[in-house]
Parts: sequence; C-alpha cells; structure tokens
Amino acid sequence: MSAAPEPAQTSQTPQIPQGTAEPPELPKEPGLIARRIAGKALPLYLSMLSTLIGSAVTAAVLGNTSTVELAAYALVLAVFNPMIMVVHGTLRGSTPFFAENEDSPRALAPVVRDSLWLSLLLGGVGGLLILAVPPGARLIGVAEPTVAALGLYPLLMAGYVVLASVKNSTTVLMVALGHTKAVLALSLTAVALSLVLTPLLVLGPGPFPELGLLGAGLAMLSMNVLTLGLNFAVVGRVTVLRGHRIGFGAPRWPGIGRMAKVGLPSGSTLLIKSGSLSVVAVVVARIGPQEAAVHQLVAVLLGMSFISCVAVGQATVPFTVRAARARSGTLVVRTVLASYLVSVPVVLTSGALMWWAAGPLVWLFTDDPRVHAGVVALVPLLCLVGLFDALQSAPNSGMLGLKDTRPAVYAFAFGYGLLALVSVPAVELGGLTGLWSASAAAVASLVVLQWVSFGRMCRGVGSSVTGDPSTR
Repeated sequence: MSAAPEPAQTSQTPQIPQGTAEPPELPKEPGLIARRIAGKALPLYLSMLSTLIGSAVTAAVLGNTSTVELAAYALVLAVFNPMIMVVHGTLRGSTPFFAENEDSPRALAPVVRDSLWLSLLLGGVGGLLILAVPPGARLIGVAEPTVAALGLYPLLMAGYVVLASVKNSTTVLMVALGHTKAVLALSLTAVALSLVLTPLLVLGPGPFPELGLLGAGLAMLSMNVLTLGLNFAVVGRVTVLRGHRIGFGAPRWPGIGRMAKVGLPSGSTLLIKSGSLSVVAVVVARIGPQEAAVHQLVAVLLGMSFISCVAVGQATVPFTVRAARARSGTLVVRTVLASYLVSVPVVLTSGALMWWAAGPLVWLFTDDPRVHAGVVALVPLLCLVGLFDALQSAPNSGMLGLKDTRPAVYAFAFGYGLLALVSVPAVELGGLTGLWSASAAAVASLVVLQWVSFGRMCRGVGSSVTGDPSTR
C-alpha cells in the first residue's frame, strides 16, 4: 500500500481553459447551477438508458440462435466491451477543448477536426483488436466450431468500432455545447433502427433470410452508417458550427496529442476498474455458481444506478470549464459541489426505493430463492457503494474540466488495485458481504484521493489570477 502513488503529489498546475472571448455567464448560486446541470443531464441519462435497451435487444435476439453462435458472440464481446469503453472514455477528454471554444465557431472548427482524427485513430486500433479475435482464439485453444462460427462477424464489428468511435466524437461535441436533447433524439433513433434491423437480419421473419450472428453484425454496422451521417447533419444544423465545414482535413498532431493527453488517462480509469472487477468476478466464481449469480446481479443493479452519475458528470464538465475560464477556483469547486445537488438525491432516492422494493424487484432477475435472498441481503451495501460512486464521480469530472486527469488514474489504480488484492481474503473471511464491504472501502478511497487532487488543482486556478500574467 505504501508503494502506491499519491495522487495529490503528482498533480500539476491545471491547464486553464483559454477561450477566444469572455465565457458565457455562469450563475454563482449552487442551486441555479444545479438546475442547469439537471436540465442537461436528464436527456443524457435517458439516452444512456435507451442505448442499454438497444444492447439488451441484441443480446435477447441472439439468444434465439445456436449455442455455437452465442459462444462466438461472447468471444467477440470479451474484447469489444472493455475496448469500446476505453475508446469512449478517451474521447470524453475532448469535452473541455470543445467547451472552452463554445462561443467561437472559427476556433471550434479545428478542435473538432482534432477530435475526429483522434476518434479515427482510436477506432482503427479498436478495429484491429476485433480483427485479431479469430487468430487469438485459435492461439489460446478455443474450440474450432466456435471460431468458425465467427465468420465475417469480426470484420463487420471492426467497421462498427471505427464508425462508432467517430460518431461518439460528435456526441461528445454536442454534450460539451449543451445540446443534450439532440443527443437523446439521436440515441432514440439509433435504438429504433436497432429494434427493427436486429430481429429482421438475425431471425429472418417472413421472406427475409435468417443470418444469425452475421445478421447481428450487419444490423449494427448498418445502424451506425445511417446514424453517423445523421449525427454530422445535426451538428451542422443545431450547433454554433452551422455554416462551417465539418470534416477531417489535415491532421494537427500537436492538437491531437493534447486531447489524447487528457483523454487517455480518463479512458484508462475505466480499463483499471473493468480489470479489477473481472478479477473479483473470477474470485467469486471459485466459491460456487449461486454466489457468482448473486454477485453478478448486484453488479448489474449497481451499473444501472451509476448511469445517472455518469450523466451528471458529463453535464457538469462544461460548467466547470466556464468557471475555470473565469479564473475562479472557488467557482470551479462550487460547480462540482452543485452537481451533488443533482446526483446525490437521485442516488439516495433510487437506493431507498430499491431497499424498500428489493424483494419483488429481484424476482424480475432470478427465480432461484437462494440467489434472491443473497441479492436482497446485499442491497444495503449496494446502496452504500452507489452513494460513494456518486461522490467520487464529481471530482473526477472536475479534473476532466481542468484538463488534468492523471491523478484520477493514480486514484483508480490505488483503490481498485487494492480491491483486487484483498478480494481473496475478503471472500474467505466474510463471503460476499466481506467482498462488497471491501468494494465500498475502495470506492470511498476514490472520493478522498480525487478530492485531494482536485482541491490542489483548484488552488492553482485561483493563484493564476494573482500570479504573473505571463504565466497564465
């Protein structure tokens, strides 16, 4: 534990966002800031829920295909899920660069091109990883029928990853500029296309051929081709870039590098968390199938509750950027604290409802009485972890707004690394209760470590007002 890096000691003076004009007016009262954050976060939350529904539909439809195709699908997902998580997390690093130029389309246009190039590079790397699934599967000894069932699916998914990455850069742009209702409309459109194309191409009702896993890949790729063009059209119509050419152009490597420097640590935190939770899942699976089922259901419920925190965090970043442009460390802290007025009541309310209705709610996910009893017993700890997650997401978003996300990596490496290390003794001593208690402690450490680092950054924002102008 003593060898772990100390986040507060590694954070540097934050990069103060430099817009081309005075930042848009930002209210000083936390209540007003919170209301504005809530107005931007609600459409984001609904769009994330709709995306979750679309993914569930794909999985449900593929549940009607052969067992071999399901195994092949799971094989690709094992690479796809963490990879697309890192890609999307990295692209969120573009948010402060967009937000600081929200009032100047001439300055914003080249920044958008930098983000598009970064998304293309990330998507290209992700696509290559997907293409490597078949040879990699053979290398580790996956059964040949499962590898053969992949067919063209990895190629289609590689194309999907590239398009999804580029599309996500436009989504981040709209979030940074405050057009979250447009993001919701586009998400609903994508889900509607998925609801139509996936059953049509996978199951082949009526005169349509039954394509199975190949159909799932075609559906996802087709949906992304259609919605990518729609995203670009909406960006060119509803944002300040109306009338400006939006495209790749010649790459500006310094600008792309600056975005990557902020985004890659942000994406890495998700990879660290995912890796640690995978280790924990393996540890639980060693106990028995019922314990593994209980743990998985609790993790699913926690993930669903965390969506609201993610939405609030993304909606808060532009307000943090405006406060930083005003050179007020106090206002930066106030915007982040104001986000608690949105996220914490939501988490507490949903937690109270879950606690109250845990019995009937859990029956929707399992018909095993012992699994049901295990999940219900862990609901109090689930609510505690959810609350700590809401508390840690705020300083995490604040550091993103100040363009210094490296301390978050150190905090996640410490918290989730420690969780992975203690998972075996925690399970042996306290079962699932001991493990989820350790998880609560790990997330609580993120709250402390990230607030320490964020507090030091905010003091740097304040000192830049009184320091030598040449250093600003």
